[in-house]
Amino acid sequence: MNTKCWIVRKKIDMLSLLSLVPILFLLSCGNQDGGKIPEQKAASPKVQPAESSISATPYGTKEDIEQYLSQINPHVQEVGRVQLLVDKNIGSSGRATGSNLAPTMKSVKPTLEAILDTLSNINPPPLLSSFHGDFKKLVALRISAYDTTIRGYSVEKETGDLSLYKEAEAQLDEANKLIVQLNGEMGKIMQSLSTASTQQTASP
Repeated sequence: MNTKCWIVRKKIDMLSLLSLVPILFLLSCGNQDGGKIPEQKAASPKVQPAESSISATPYGTKEDIEQYLSQINPHVQEVGRVQLLVDKNIGSSGRATGSNLAPTMKSVKPTLEAILDTLSNINPPPLLSSFHGDFKKLVALRISAYDTTIRGYSVEKETGDLSLYKEAEAQLDEANKLIVQLNGEMGKIMQSLSTASTQQTASP
């Protein structure tokens, strides 16, 4: 990278975590046209009452899954909000520099660290442990990428070296790949809840 600008092309990957009952939330992340800075949008959760009854899914009981999703929903929302704050510094040109990203990343990084601590204290249903671990890994990757960008800006100011930005981009790429994986798994989880609800309705 021979310029002083960290050029970013944005594309959108969607992580949709949609629950029929009791929550609805959306986490989107990624970059357009193969770029490196993720964009996230988080919709407000919509809570709907549901009759409580025990029904099994491949991931545990319907009730346990819904309770778990309700626990992580606020944190998904906050991760999206944090990323939106970062994305505002990119602008429509798709050009981002350490000078406009690092200060914002530094201000929001403690929020992500607090979310990660909270997620570490949540006990998911046993069969969702892998999913929960990957969600924590996603947050950790974002923290690492933000930290690397902050350090990169400091090095850039002192020496002009931009190599740490490439490391940050690699961390964000890894996070985006993980989001695709989480999206696929969440689709299966939502389908299992939908099937369980259908079976409940069909039961005499």
